[in-house]
Amino acid sequence: MRLKSIIIEDSKIARVALEKQCQTHKSIEHIASFEMATEALDFLAENEIDLIFLDVEMEGMNGFEFLNALAILPAVIMTTSSKEYAYEAFQYSIVDYIQKPITKPRLNMAIEKVLEKWDKPEPETSSYTVDDTAGEENIYVRVDRKFVRIRKSDINYIENLGDYVKIFTEKNSYVMLGQLKNLEVKLGNSFFRVHRSYIVNLNKILDVDDNNLVVKDKVIPISRRQKSEFLQRLNIL
Repeated sequence: MRLKSIIIEDSKIARVALEKQCQTHKSIEHIASFEMATEALDFLAENEIDLIFLDVEMEGMNGFEFLNALAILPAVIMTTSSKEYAYEAFQYSIVDYIQKPITKPRLNMAIEKVLEKWDKPEPETSSYTVDDTAGEENIYVRVDRKFVRIRKSDINYIENLGDYVKIFTEKNSYVMLGQLKNLEVKLGNSFFRVHRSYIVNLNKILDVDDNNLVVKDKVIPISRRQKSEFLQRLNIL
């Protein structure tokens, strides 16, 4: 697979050098580069990517301020000329932290770490079994000024709340700023948007009738538009 990636780097020399390395790596699809973090935020509001190469020290919005502005955290490889930010960087669950100048072997090592996370299989959990080809076992969502790691297999369903979404897991629920369409891409094939207001984990469905399904103790409507595709996705004997 190829990871769709962007670069956020205010130094033109460093940015161009990293672009060239990414463009020759078989697992990277370089989508765009940005001098300013605010420009990248505008791009991410309309586009889904898998990996961000993120500089720490930038004018205006720095790398940590950028991460704080994200609702959903893709894989992040931080790049910097200083060691002093390493501890803080890993509090954001980044994949790797590379010091400049970035060598090809060191970059390859960081990308391999991303691919290892992406390729972890997700366990099957119920009689409705759906293959998940989305990749990563976990997602990271911004809740109350910090990123929370949520195991995808623990998610029961997600509900739209206007400008917010609520993620219901086996033990907890989390409210975060964002839209269902952004989560839909990240979650993968074991999840399905059965209604404009709901995404469900197909492996958690307990019962299905003509117009509704049951996940745990929640009855969720199935829209007429989605019903045909939804029934095709279920592995029903």
